[in-house]
Amino acid sequence: MIQQGGPPIPIDYSMEKMDSAWKVYDVVIDGASLVTTYRGTFNDQIQKGGIDGLVKTLQERNRSPEPAKAAPKT
Repeated sequence: MIQQGGPPIPIDYSMEKMDSAWKVYDVVIDGASLVTTYRGTFNDQIQKGGIDGLVKTLQERNRSPEPAKAAPKT
């Protein structure tokens, strides 16, 4: 990613072919892997509700609208 006034930020991703489509399973931004970053959180969720519980939680988060942003102060 090229950022105005700053150095480029490397973004890499890992993919796997599933059926007839490619799926991204990890994104690495400037050397930080999202899988590694969230591994602890995912492990906690798996301990509480199993892999099905983790998948359900992630699906619910993906369906939820983004939180409202505060209006700028004038």
